[in-house]
Amino acid sequence: MRKWMLFAAAAAALVAAPSAKKDAGKARRLLYVSEDKGGLAVYDIDQGHTFVRRIELPGTGAYKGIAASVQLGHLYLSPYKGNELIALDLATDRIVWRKKHGDYPDSMMVTPDGQTLYVPYRNEDSWYVIRARDGELITKIPVGRGKNYEVDPIGSIGPHNTWINPKGTRVYMEVLTLPYVFIADTRTNQLIGKAGPFSKGVRPFTVSDDEKYVFANVDALLGFEVGAVRDGKKWGGRMLHRVEAKTPPERLAQVPPPPRKPHSTPSHGINIRPDQKEVWVVDGVYGYVYAYDVTVMPPKFVAAVPLFKDAGERPHPGWISFSLDGRYAYPDGGAVIDAYSKQVVARIPTSEKLIEIDFLNGKPVKAGHR
Repeated sequence: MRKWMLFAAAAAALVAAPSAKKDAGKARRLLYVSEDKGGLAVYDIDQGHTFVRRIELPGTGAYKGIAASVQLGHLYLSPYKGNELIALDLATDRIVWRKKHGDYPDSMMVTPDGQTLYVPYRNEDSWYVIRARDGELITKIPVGRGKNYEVDPIGSIGPHNTWINPKGTRVYMEVLTLPYVFIADTRTNQLIGKAGPFSKGVRPFTVSDDEKYVFANVDALLGFEVGAVRDGKKWGGRMLHRVEAKTPPERLAQVPPPPRKPHSTPSHGINIRPDQKEVWVVDGVYGYVYAYDVTVMPPKFVAAVPLFKDAGERPHPGWISFSLDGRYAYPDGGAVIDAYSKQVVARIPTSEKLIEIDFLNGKPVKAGHR
């Protein structure tokens, strides 16, 4: 009997071996989702976005930015609670360094080589250029502070959001209430131009990988505006198109206008699908995301995707990100959307600060961005 059991086990191992060998070269795709109260939740993308584990980060919370360096094996967070920048070891889930550089770190980005962080400090006028390995300050890029509106002020102002081109040679920066997207050369860390002016202060924005267009949320607009990144040989072009989204009439009948809009503006969240064919923008008041074809100009409306399961729900999305392969859209609001069918395929507690990180044989090999 024992010999038969050993033979069966050996046969099973031979059958399983090809499958195991096949899976050995397959990356595990994980979604790291920040939790406002503090910590991170991790989900397995290829297993239906099932929950994997929770990472506790005591003394932190109300995160404003998230980024990752696979080269260093670090994940970065900028928690408002604690007013610091922290680096997390992706292998151990432990904090490897935490530093206070300035006042109120916001939405940063890391260069593609994983070596340098560009961090806006909301209560100051500059982006801090920080060495990603140990958190040491390299230099600052003074950009501006902004000035609040006399009518319908938005709350706090200052340096806000960041985008870096795929080659890591230019960083794009936005300051609350200022109608421009500022551009700096990462070799010199000097400003080289600004796109705009847009019709009002810029909120979240994204840039096409070919650095031809800036797609920007602006204050008081449901939708986005399109600006030129260049004007001939000069960095920084004018605003080209204004795209006004329309909330579906049936939703307007279901939801009364709120006394105050989330983030003080209708659209606070925009991103371009990794294949560069569509821009998605949030409707933060009525719980939708809208997709637009940007292979043509002006952009052409494609679809409106509701985030709610029933009319009684009131999601207020404030951001949208994509999986690395562009298959999934992750709006803040609890829904995972198939970016091609435009259907909700999973429901997990998403947030404004989440990021995909892919692992191969336990080591991080690729990371997305907000």
